[in-house]
Amino acid sequence: MKNKFFASIILSCFAGALSGQDAVSNADLSRKLDLILLKVDSLETRVNAIEGKNSKPTPPVPQPAHSVQPKQPAPVPAPEVITQPPQEKNSFFQKIKKELKIDQAQAAGPWTNPESWRQIRRNISSFQVRNTLGNPTKIKNSLNPRIGQVYRYEGDLDGDGMEEKGVVNFHRDRVVSFESPFHEK
Repeated sequence: MKNKFFASIILSCFAGALSGQDAVSNADLSRKLDLILLKVDSLETRVNAIEGKNSKPTPPVPQPAHSVQPKQPAPVPAPEVITQPPQEKNSFFQKIKKELKIDQAQAAGPWTNPESWRQIRRNISSFQVRNTLGNPTKIKNSLNPRIGQVYRYEGDLDGDGMEEKGVVNFHRDRVVSFESPFHEK
């Protein structure tokens, strides 16, 4: 029934499309119609297989004569929510904040390494200081007539909440004094 319905629709479409053509033989039309009907049949079988129309119903599972009640599992207690006092939460975030500050300060340049400060000495140029320690955190002019410019290197290197400061003083582009953020013992 479906095949005849589809065939009549397809045939009417072909007839409308072919009416614009001059000469089409009946043999060509019947060959094309046969190909279309074969495709429709194959599509119908695929659809039926997918929808399960051709599948056989499964027989019901036989019930045993005496039924055994399955054991009920023991109820699982609800998990307890562990709460922390607000002070501990704050201290956790403060620790993370300190660690981030330490990482940021140590990534600021070679000035965070004590070995770099050991290479600083009097009478080297500001260019050599920048090559050794990296760019300073702050550059200030001094009011002291013996010091023209001050390079400051600042950051919390050990996470104690206090910033360590290194200072290099220049007069006429030469180091006149310096103070390392690392206290040598």
